[in-house]
Formats: sequence, C-alpha cells, structure tokens
Amino acid sequence: MEQIIEVKGLEKFYGNFQALKGIDIYVNKGEIFGFLGPNGAGKTTTLEILEGLRKHSGGGFWLFNNKIENKLPRKIKEKMGVILQESEFIDHLKVREILELFASFFEHSMSIERILKMSQLEEKSEIFVENLSGGQKKRLKIGVSMINDPELIFLDEPTTGLDPQSRESIWTLIENLREEGRTIFLTTHYMEEAQRLCDRVAIIDRGKIIEEGSPRELINKYGGNSQIDFECATEPKEEAIKQLDEAISKVDDHYRIETSDLTETLQKLVKWSEKFEIKLANIFLVEPDLEDVFLTLTGRELRE
Repeated sequence: MEQIIEVKGLEKFYGNFQALKGIDIYVNKGEIFGFLGPNGAGKTTTLEILEGLRKHSGGGFWLFNNKIENKLPRKIKEKMGVILQESEFIDHLKVREILELFASFFEHSMSIERILKMSQLEEKSEIFVENLSGGQKKRLKIGVSMINDPELIFLDEPTTGLDPQSRESIWTLIENLREEGRTIFLTTHYMEEAQRLCDRVAIIDRGKIIEEGSPRELINKYGGNSQIDFECATEPKEEAIKQLDEAISKVDDHYRIETSDLTETLQKLVKWSEKFEIKLANIFLVEPDLEDVFLTLTGRELRE
C-alpha cells in the first residue's frame, strides 16, 4: 500500500531530555491511524514535527514520499489539514466568515457550501462563533482543516470534552472523510474512539513505540480473558459449582467466570443451569477492549 507518512528513527531533544527515542511509524493512504499514549509520552511532539511546527533532532520522516529536512514545502502543506489540540477562533466572526478567511490562505479551496454541508453547519453559517456549542465548534475546526481539500488530516484529540451525542457526530464525520479516501492521523485519550475509528494504532510510551497493529490484533494479543458475570435465583450447592469445571469465583452477590472462549463457556453455563435446575439472572458479558490493552502495556499507575 502507498504510504503517506513514513517515520524512521525520529528523535527529539529538549536540552538534555530526550522526548522521542528513535520512533518508527508509517501511515497508509486512506486509513485512520491512531497514535495513543499516556500524557507526556511524546504524542504531541511527534505530531508537531510532522505538521512542521517543530524541528526534529535526529532520524527522518517522509510525507507523500518527500523527505522533509527543515521546513515543510508549500506543496506538502497544500495537501494537509490540521486541527491543533488548543486553538480558538475570533468570537465576533460568523461561521461563514471564518471559512472564507481560511479559504483565502490557499490557492485551491473547497466551496464554502460544501464545507458547511460536510461539517453539518449549514444552519449555523450566519451565527457568530461565540454562540456555537462545543460540538459545533469542533465541527467548525474540522471544516477549517478541510478547506484546502486535503489528502492528509491531523486530528489532535478532536472530541475532548464533548457530550456523547456530539462525539458520535464527530465520529460519523471522521468516518465520512475516510470513505472519501482521505488519510487521517488521530490522537485521542478515548480508547473507545480509537477502537471504533482506527484501522491501525501505535502506542507510544516514554518516547518509544511499544506496540503497533489493528485494534483487534492488539486486543487478541494483550486483552486477556473475557468475563461472564451472573447471579443465581437459588444458591447452588458446592457440588454443583465443582461440576461447572470453569474458573469460577464469587464476587459480592454474584459469580464470575473468566474464559478465553466466551461462546463455549456460555453454552456450558446454560447446560449446567438446566442440569441442576438453577435459574440464572442478570447475566453480563464483558469482553476485553483497547483500554485493557492500553493499561496492560503502559501500566495503571498515575503519572504526573
């Protein structure tokens, strides 16, 4: 597959502190690539280097098969859209005026009407930015990043602080961008977001890439066992518990089974309940997810 981003041995020093310790990543054309890691792991530093906002100290990177030495060439910038983690618009400008302003910075731009439609802001085009909701402002930021019809879009934590409905709206917008063939480099602290959106993810910790792959590959490798939590209407006898022949434990007022094969174990549980005439209640199935992977690889201790 064609690689839009290729990073080899990238390093970054701040004085004597090494923020990036020779990282290697690549991003294929048309995919959503998630870049995950704890606070201070090196995500923003990497992103700002790729966006041309910081210089790297060692190693190298390529954008659209062009090796980047110092400044990003204008021909590369014209192909990129960027949403910074922290950015603000002028409150006393209207949505349409913001888009027109940013469109004037590029030789080629999408029509304002198309941007408004894509970002679902058609009905807000004549509204002042200060009167937009948090979700609408996020969609405006994505709209601005799209103004030059980019092939590559950098999204730095695009849904932080949003309610579930607004987050769902942004997710749908990002998925639509991928369907158009655009490549997206995404950072997020929401593992649910990465698991839903990303084709591949890389996890960085303390300046090093510690794992990379699709969310499903990483969950299968590091996610651990699934769980079945259930209650019994009548307390089963110890003899019946032993015959279940599973890794079962009592947790407060319910039982828990850990298993590597959820379907097979659930079938056994149903047959067991029928055999011993035990009525099951409040059955909960818990499968490992990307958050389990993240905590397994980076640890659970609080970092400041």
